[in-house]
Amino acid sequence: MGALEAQLRLGLQDLARALDSGARLEGVQSLAGGVSADVYRLQLGYADGRSEDVVARVHGASHSGHGAALEFALLQALYASDVPVPQPLMVHPAGVNRLTLPCLVMRFVVGQSELSSGSIDRSVAVMANMLQRIHATTLNPLPPLPDRLDPLPEVFDYLPDGDRWVALGAYLKTLRDTRYGGVPKLLHGDFWPQNLLWQRGEIVAVLDWEDAAMGDPLSDVAAAGLELRYQYGSKGMRLFLQAYAVRSPLDWRRLALWQIYVAAAAQHFMHSWGLPAAREKHMRRAAQATMSEAFAQLTRVPT
Repeated sequence: MGALEAQLRLGLQDLARALDSGARLEGVQSLAGGVSADVYRLQLGYADGRSEDVVARVHGASHSGHGAALEFALLQALYASDVPVPQPLMVHPAGVNRLTLPCLVMRFVVGQSELSSGSIDRSVAVMANMLQRIHATTLNPLPPLPDRLDPLPEVFDYLPDGDRWVALGAYLKTLRDTRYGGVPKLLHGDFWPQNLLWQRGEIVAVLDWEDAAMGDPLSDVAAAGLELRYQYGSKGMRLFLQAYAVRSPLDWRRLALWQIYVAAAAQHFMHSWGLPAAREKHMRRAAQATMSEAFAQLTRVPT
């Protein structure tokens, strides 16, 4: 075991004892996490023979989402709501012991994050229903979350260069009153299959709330649709949008604006996500195709 791995294990041992003074760390398994967090499944044992598994979400140096304390407070509120999330157990601030980075500890939830290839239609419908549940959730008390209300003007920071995009940029600059005018809704901020745990075709936990916000629900819809397009092509995105629209009619103009925003931001940042070259090329094509299609949608819908 290298020095870094040994130091990490010592820190996780301290974390286990901070969670329960009688706990001992019996095993560690690295789980799939995001770009800015390392996620570990910890097997804990106790003197009375009990055992349990917990998840430690350790915020890395490149972490750009909410701090561990805010995410913990949000999970506490969500756990008491209608949204299935792992039970939050502890927030561990940086520098308390040998685990030098901030960390969030949750109860381990059994499930898988991969959609069954044979049931994509039903799976995306379940996803759409879950996202609607999140958007309909009222939390009290609600920790302070940022607003996500307007795809402009920030989108101009992300539009790609090249003649292909000149007309899109010029068109967006003519738009006014693009700020969401409804009651702000709770947003997950990163709703995609890898942040969901499934059992027998149902979602049992929604993970990774580090990008949660209050604002326009169509920002979540656009982002989730794009992620499904990466995995299942334009059909996956279309099925998801249709499923969401069954219960929540879509404002297609606002959706197109958010599709341009999330796709432009994705293609701008994906070089830093550590993707294999072929995967990045595929995702970049999907993002740019989504931008082009959304632009065409905007020019068909009266402003």
